[in-house]
Amino acid sequence: MDVNRIIENNKDKLIEDVLKLVSYESVQGEAKEGMPAGEKVAAVLEETLAMGKSYGFRTMNVDGHAGVIEYGEGEDYVAVLGHLDVVPVGEGWTKNPLGEVSGDRIYGRGTMDDKGPMVAALHGLIAVKESGAPLKHRIRLIFGTSEETGGADIVNYLKSEKQPISGFTPDADFPAINAEMGILVIRLSKELKDHNLLSLEGGQAVNMVPDRASVRYLESGEEKSLSFEGVSAHGSTPHKGKNAISALIRGMKEKPLFSDLKDTLSVLEYNLAMDLDGHNMGVDLEDEASGKLVLNLGKIKLENNHLDTYINIRYPVTFSMEDVTEKIRSIFEKEGFSFEILSHDGPLYYPKDAAFIRKLMDVYAKETGDESEPLAIGGGTYAKMMQNIVAFGPLLPGREDTLHQLDEYILTEDLMTCARIYANAMIELAK
Repeated sequence: MDVNRIIENNKDKLIEDVLKLVSYESVQGEAKEGMPAGEKVAAVLEETLAMGKSYGFRTMNVDGHAGVIEYGEGEDYVAVLGHLDVVPVGEGWTKNPLGEVSGDRIYGRGTMDDKGPMVAALHGLIAVKESGAPLKHRIRLIFGTSEETGGADIVNYLKSEKQPISGFTPDADFPAINAEMGILVIRLSKELKDHNLLSLEGGQAVNMVPDRASVRYLESGEEKSLSFEGVSAHGSTPHKGKNAISALIRGMKEKPLFSDLKDTLSVLEYNLAMDLDGHNMGVDLEDEASGKLVLNLGKIKLENNHLDTYINIRYPVTFSMEDVTEKIRSIFEKEGFSFEILSHDGPLYYPKDAAFIRKLMDVYAKETGDESEPLAIGGGTYAKMMQNIVAFGPLLPGREDTLHQLDEYILTEDLMTCARIYANAMIELAK
């Protein structure tokens, strides 16, 4: 029986397994012994490995940092690399964020990013096993635990495990992605004096467009507040959202009550809230391989008179980190801010005609009829953490992108398409 038919026969079980993993609210928590990403992430990791074992696969827990489900023999292996941690649910869902089937959709945090696609890969591997397809290399599904928070899960995995010879991560768009921009997280801090603020905060994660921001303050001895709502989106596509922090800064700047903070607010507004490509700061870089720089104002918080503002930048693959950071540093240090790079992931780039990318593209084209070229993205994936890995799905062209958003979902039809593509891709890479 071919892999596609096996996957179709297991459709109900595939959906059931997605819902089982999505039922875990696996947001990173306090690290504990053997649980570097916290108890909730550790729990879903154990559930995933038990699931793999129930289907007859070899499994391994790599010191709590990652889990492995493996099939086949051979010295080398092909990898499918995904993650089990999720971003916070947030408020305002109309469906169950811990899993719900409604019509032709499966809702829940992680259905697209990244539990649903990894379960699709698991069922693809089940089909590979049941089909008896001849393989030269082992196939490993690797489940990371701290992708959303930039943790050291894959770094720790590679301390004891060798690199794969090729593979993919189902954590972006179709078709294959051969270029990923460099990613920066920067903190801009300033001590505030002579103000009437009690609190100011917005954003949940720096790689998300903030959907809420608020300030509490004193006016004539009375406590008052201002709140702003936005629309969440992934930090790599801020144009798809509406930034609540930007709205908060503008709203405060317009009120005479905050005139003592006008200079600080003006600096933040002009440089961070006026555009999404950094052109006001002179860092609107662009190249043919990956496109234009992307800027997201992700978080802001006032604590003990200390204002911290966090920005997430994706820069084109042919530029260096310093091409971006030095101009921003100069601008903000002149205005009394301190500048700190919290994290940096360099760019990734493979030629479009690399052998393993062509195999992925051929499988995708055969399954979908779409013969598009490989893509470049601003999002950062696990592809940067391992050799010969590129992002590959799960978002099909023309589909709504609900990554990191309220009512995240995946179409059941697309989940099945992913499973078929991933099964055939694993065979092509491993045979």
